[in-house]
Amino acid sequence: MEGDGVKRAVVVVAGDDDDDELFELDIAMLDRHYYHHQLDDDDRIRSEGEGEEDGGGDALLANCLLPFPDLFSSAAVCASWRATFRALFGLGIYTRPQTLCLFYTSTAAGARVSELYSVAAGMSYTLPDLPDPPITERYIFGASHGWLVTADARSELHLLNPATGEQVELPSITSVEHVAAVLDGADELVRYDLSFYGTVIPRRETQPPQPYGLDELREVLYIKVVLSCDPSRCGAGDDYVVMLIHNPNRQLSFARVIGLGGGERRWHWVSNSLPCAEYSDCIYHDGAFHAMILQGRIHRYTIQGSRAKLDVVFEDTLPYIADHMYVARTSSGNLLQIWRITDDPTDELPEMHTLDFDIYKIDFDKQDILNIDTLGDDAFIVGNSYTCFLSTMDFPKLLPGCVYFNEHSEYWLMDSKDTRKDIGIYSFEDKSVQELVSPHPGLTWPNPIWIMLSFTKIK
Repeated sequence: MEGDGVKRAVVVVAGDDDDDELFELDIAMLDRHYYHHQLDDDDRIRSEGEGEEDGGGDALLANCLLPFPDLFSSAAVCASWRATFRALFGLGIYTRPQTLCLFYTSTAAGARVSELYSVAAGMSYTLPDLPDPPITERYIFGASHGWLVTADARSELHLLNPATGEQVELPSITSVEHVAAVLDGADELVRYDLSFYGTVIPRRETQPPQPYGLDELREVLYIKVVLSCDPSRCGAGDDYVVMLIHNPNRQLSFARVIGLGGGERRWHWVSNSLPCAEYSDCIYHDGAFHAMILQGRIHRYTIQGSRAKLDVVFEDTLPYIADHMYVARTSSGNLLQIWRITDDPTDELPEMHTLDFDIYKIDFDKQDILNIDTLGDDAFIVGNSYTCFLSTMDFPKLLPGCVYFNEHSEYWLMDSKDTRKDIGIYSFEDKSVQELVSPHPGLTWPNPIWIMLSFTKIK
């Protein structure tokens, strides 16, 4: 099989009982034919057919390839299989939808090593080394469409795909409205100054600008980042939008990015005439960003060039500020408010724990919310990853009626990097919380985060 000049990817399919099957895919011929070979017990190759008439090699490859746990298992067999595993991911054509994973790091394994806990497999896998800067030196402020949003030691943001190893440098932090770069006599960057004013024009500063070290501003500025789409799914030359929830006062800024970092290379501040618009969460829905403030109001922002057109689509539902509120779209298309109830850390127990969730369906016509006590077959993700519902019909390994959550209390989190993080699965049926992995991954930094992997590379 080796030495014939044909690039192949070898993967293992876990069959019923002990009837595992070994498949070999001729990658070099995918643009013309698809070959599906099964090894008999006597190592003879039996051809199963060609797929040119059935939609082309890429589509067939996407249909036949395995969920990633089986691929990771195959990589552990031997050095040659591991090399094939890396080559397959390097091609960037693995497009099969993936189930939910928890991304985390292990300092004992090295600064560039990361782990994935697969919900489908119920076990953890080690990822190939990720590009610099080392992942353990970054902070994570979001996960959308298979991409992590990380901040390096200079507080600059990067998109990172942990499956393909691709990385995108986002526009510099110095183009954020409230941030100014401070240089020394040799024009070297030495610190940032952060100004404090809200979204209302004209600007009114509430205090003098505050200085922050290069690695300090990320702890204060960033809250959450979401993407409008998977960058690898954009057409050549098409852009995608990165929306940033940031301080002071939980404001919004966005950037338009093309491919691996092209585009305008700046952040556009979203200013408006609405005081006290402190945002708690944001999703991309029906061609626009829907951002919810801490009292439950929802603003729809349609991105038009360098401007964000504002429509207030839902008014406040709370007379007070709720620190842990999320907005999500269900598999049936409804928008929900999600309230997360936690305890408060104490000196005796310096950890935060999620106790309960309240979920409300948003009625835009009546401008009201309706409490619901069941998720049906849905599960959903909350935290600093993209808030979304997942149908357990599409992802059968997920638990119906459950919430997969991670830590998202930004101020407590930054002061408690070495403390156990609030990660787990909450069941609406019995109001219980279960942990995932033993030992618990919550003692690692950066903060573990839920992610749906994407194995497609940017065009």
